Amino acid sequence: MSPARALRLGLARAAAQLYELPVQVTEVKSTGLGGEEVAAACGPDMLLALLDGPDGARGAVALNRAMVAALIEVQVMGVVSTLELSDRALTPTDAAMVAPWLDAALERVDLALAEGLPVGTGPDCGKAGDWLVGYRFGAMAEDARALALALDATRFHLLRLTVDVALGRRTGEIALLLPAADMAERRNQAEPAATAGESFLQVPAELRVVAGRLSLPLSRAGALRPGDVLPLDRLALATAELRSVDGTLAGQARLGRVGEHWAVRFGPAARPEPPAEPVADTPARSAPAGPARQVPKEQVTSLPELPPMDFDDPPEPDTAPVALDGTQELGNAGFE
Repeated sequence: MSPARALRLGLARAAAQLYELPVQVTEVKSTGLGGEEVAAACGPDMLLALLDGPDGARGAVALNRAMVAALIEVQVMGVVSTLELSDRALTPTDAAMVAPWLDAALERVDLALAEGLPVGTGPDCGKAGDWLVGYRFGAMAEDARALALALDATRFHLLRLTVDVALGRRTGEIALLLPAADMAERRNQAEPAATAGESFLQVPAELRVVAGRLSLPLSRAGALRPGDVLPLDRLALATAELRSVDGTLAGQARLGRVGEHWAVRFGPAARPEPPAEPVADTPARSAPAGPARQVPKEQVTSLPELPPMDFDDPPEPDTAPVALDGTQELGNAGFE
């Protein structure tokens, strides 16, 4: 069955079964179109929408205002009127009202092409291409330029349909833009599916570089206010820790600079650290803060010597107390 005949049957069957609406395609014109001509092919007063196809293919559809009005009227009032068409801007709500009929029509086009009726000799008969199969409503496009940018094919089939709606009450116009490549070509062009291992490697992983740590009782941490001072014994810029989001030690790192930018050089993975001893709770501000807990000595001495770094020398550690203001958080200083 030819694409033209399949479209005639699909659009008429969908309208009759969904809304008991008489629809007849009176004319079908088919031409080829280049990707740079897509915007010019869409009328200035039409509802534009993207069509999602098989293997990531994308097409487009454009419906004139009369076709949109007829589909909305039959759903809201049960009949198609002959009133003058409104000149209001078409909205995503209009697209949502049109989408069920459009999807049903395209599904029935697929079924009609699969019926395998005998090929005749008339203008509507011929060999059907796979390029028409598998498309459904995707999303409304804001304008013709946005529609053209969303389509990545270089060649398209352009089908222009003239539609008689409700026995002459409205005359609709529909334009279908579908990529010229058939399904076999799209399968060959599609990228191979990623394996489970490759997919797993695409999962985002977050690592935190910890330059120093300070343990505080929960009561004291909750009592901190802007202007409070936390004494720090040491800021270990030369030896930092790589930790996952749950606090697990993943390895060691060295901090430095490359030009005007801070840099981190990864070292080998470290042995798991022993669990920290619980800190007794004390009243807020009444107990002095304990010294910053450093990486155990055996972890540092067991690391192999790293090759020379290209970083500049890191700045001298600042052992002065850190004052917290109203906008600074502990995490901004690189501490946990």
